[in-house]
Amino acid sequence: MVSMNSRAVRRGIALVALLALAGVPGCGGSYESAWDEPTEQTDQPAESAETATQREQLIAQGDEAWLGRSDPDQIRAAVAAWEQATEIDGDDHETWVKISRAYYFLTDGHLRFSAEDQMLETYQHGIQAAERALRALSPEFAQAMAAGEPVTGALASLEPNAVPALYWRATNLGKWARLDGFATLLSFKDEIRAIMTRCMELDRAYFFAGPDRYFGAFFSIAPAYAGGDLDLSRRHFDESIRQHPNYFGTHVLYAQELAVKLQNREMFMEHLNLVINGDPDSLEGAEPENRVEQRKAQLLIERVDDLFLE
Repeated sequence: MVSMNSRAVRRGIALVALLALAGVPGCGGSYESAWDEPTEQTDQPAESAETATQREQLIAQGDEAWLGRSDPDQIRAAVAAWEQATEIDGDDHETWVKISRAYYFLTDGHLRFSAEDQMLETYQHGIQAAERALRALSPEFAQAMAAGEPVTGALASLEPNAVPALYWRATNLGKWARLDGFATLLSFKDEIRAIMTRCMELDRAYFFAGPDRYFGAFFSIAPAYAGGDLDLSRRHFDESIRQHPNYFGTHVLYAQELAVKLQNREMFMEHLNLVINGDPDSLEGAEPENRVEQRKAQLLIERVDDLFLE
């Protein structure tokens, strides 16, 4: 049974969310965007064999540290090596994407449990790294974003090779905006949705069916008048799970967002127990991420009586 105080707090939170989504005046937060960084480039000598070798060694060093990403210090070591590599070649979009993903996992997989006060800053670093990747891939896209042009038009020119940078920018940006507050989330939600729609069009399978996972969460979080649709949410979650049933993050979001919205306690427990009792090594390339999701699942189960009214 949920206490009256718990219900009152929840109603208060819901009221704030609804007021924000309804357009109550407020200023969203901002971050220091890489779109606004100087784009002029001076003539640079061609990369020498020596600097090329140095850059390759730094990337390999970062890749090796990344394998140990269950340890946050190994993520920091990976980022440090990769950032040194981008100092040699700032147009290496693939390394910028690695940095963006690393900042995301450092924040969502580690700092959320130990250093919440650092999360906004590290998500911002993730956003900026992805923007630098996109600048390298398409200076025209970056210029359009810096000029405040409609994102849907700017996205149309991007090719499938831009999906990793788009995806990690959107995931970092979405988590940062949600942490910063409802007004910030409102100010970026249409942009993030447009970016993920483009990811769906170009590479729906990216990062263990990540675009479907995003829309599963989006359509469950948003109220109906702001685009929410619980049937669509379930379809997107189910598609993501159909493609990658052993990616635990989809099950956690399914429980946390859709099951709670439906007040379906059985669904909630089913997905979280699957994660807790599952083998985190069952999906190659996502073992550390799956272990983090097991930790999230356990924390959610501990809150079950606060999340369900009956």
